[in-house]
Amino acid sequence: MKNIQRLTMVLAIVLWLVVIGIFAVAIAKNQLWSMGPIITYNRPRNALGWLIVAAIAASAVSAILKLTQDK
Repeated sequence: MKNIQRLTMVLAIVLWLVVIGIFAVAIAKNQLWSMGPIITYNRPRNALGWLIVAAIAASAVSAILKLTQDK
């Protein structure tokens, strides 16, 4: 169980770093607004939207596993 928690934590960190990297590159190239709507009508719309949703999900799973592991 501890290995799964560590794996999800590493996955969440990697996903957040990828999201931050995409934003940084888009800002550096002045293409932030061309990335379009990321999440509209409560649905992810492009790859960045799906990465953000996956990062949030991995973070939530990691936090839940950490809370249940301590007991």
